[in-house]
Amino acid sequence: MQSEEMFLLTVVAEAILEEMLIEEIRRQGAAGYTVTDARGWGRHGKRRGNWRQGGNIKVEVVASAELCDRIAARFKEQFEADYGLLMFTVPVTLKN
Repeated sequence: MQSEEMFLLTVVAEAILEEMLIEEIRRQGAAGYTVTDARGWGRHGKRRGNWRQGGNIKVEVVASAELCDRIAARFKEQFEADYGLLMFTVPVTLKN
C-alpha cells in the first residue's frame, strides 16, 4: 500500500474556540476533523481568553504536511496571542 505521506495535526485549545477552529479547518480544505474534550496540566501560562465556556478541546486533522502547516499558521496568527493554544504534528500511516 503506497500513499502520500500524511500528518496528524493536534490542537489543544480553549473550548470557546471550537466553532472558529472548525470553520478555519474547513475553509483551508481539510477532508475532516475530530473534536474531543481535553483535560490536563501544563506550563502554558495565563492567557486573556474568554472563559464563558470552561475547559479545553483537542482537535485533530489528518492531512498533508502542507495543509497541516497552513492550518497551524492560521491558528497561530488568529488565536495564539489571546488564547491558550498547543499545536503539534506527527507523521501517520493510514491503514484504510
